[in-house]
Amino acid sequence: MNSSNPRRTAVVAGVSGIVGRAVAGRLIGDGWRVVGLSRRAPDPGIPGLVHLAVDLGDREACRAALAAAAAGTSHVVYAGRAPDPDTAVEATRNTAMLVNVVEGLEAIGAPLAHVLLVHGTKWYGSQFGPFKTPAEEDDPRAPGANFYFDQQDWVSERATTAGWTWTALRPHILAGFSLGYPHNAVGVLAVHGALAKARGRVLTFPGTPEAFESLSQITDVRLLVDAMLWAMTAPAAAGQAFNVIDADYFRWRDLWPRLAAFFELEAGGVATETLAETQAGAGALWADLVTRHGLSEPDLGRIASWSYGDFMLRIGWDDMSSTLKIRRAGFDRVRGSWESISDALAAYRGRRVIP
Repeated sequence: MNSSNPRRTAVVAGVSGIVGRAVAGRLIGDGWRVVGLSRRAPDPGIPGLVHLAVDLGDREACRAALAAAAAGTSHVVYAGRAPDPDTAVEATRNTAMLVNVVEGLEAIGAPLAHVLLVHGTKWYGSQFGPFKTPAEEDDPRAPGANFYFDQQDWVSERATTAGWTWTALRPHILAGFSLGYPHNAVGVLAVHGALAKARGRVLTFPGTPEAFESLSQITDVRLLVDAMLWAMTAPAAAGQAFNVIDADYFRWRDLWPRLAAFFELEAGGVATETLAETQAGAGALWADLVTRHGLSEPDLGRIASWSYGDFMLRIGWDDMSSTLKIRRAGFDRVRGSWESISDALAAYRGRRVIP
């Protein structure tokens, strides 16, 4: 895909999130016309994006917005999510949102060719406790309601008669630069390290001993976007689900000294704390750092979600997905875990978000 190809239109649902904005920017750079859907416009903005402020749960509003700007859509990238603590409610709500987008485009005669879903390793029950590793795409589904299941079932069935194809991608913890996105692992690490440096302390691991020792994995947002662009047009990706993970695995105990070195700190061991509680009063210190270093983001909450950090750093079981299937299908890009994290940290520093 490049700018010499006939210009195509992609609808990106959830364009204000870390994945949505990353793929939208790449598609625009490759010459696509991109229509982004979200309640609020991406912040910072995405040059060249046609943004529609719409509640995807509102069927009629969604159809009206799409009719106004998306009639030529050939590809849908669905990266939206409406979380709910009740997983059954979440499944119903999120599947309805997907249906509203796809049926809204079909209703206006859009020449749909492909629908791409962005899911994750919660497909395998990674959030519940130990599971079969490395997880493979055809492993049995985890028990309980999950909107991933419902969305994939719906597109799989719909595609048999609608004339378009589909792909589902399953990344894990995302590494990349973002602001205002609640599930960015590197944002947590960036602020945790910056605050430790400001306090003159060693960089201790705030999670559990079990998480410090377990095998984990990460997905570079750049790798995910590469896979997304491949899946949107590759015949081998049609009607398939693929894990998308960095090529290696890591233990926090081995990565932690590298993280400490990035902040020019001594690496400490495990000192379990609840970040949502212990960092609750960090606003004043952050405001001082913003003033002293001329930082660009005064709102600490737009960089790091401490509750997400508490979840991420308490996964005390091996978390591994196989990438054999996507490699055998022809996608051969690779990234390494520390490369992904350090590049994202450098982006936070380069944009003056952290000192």
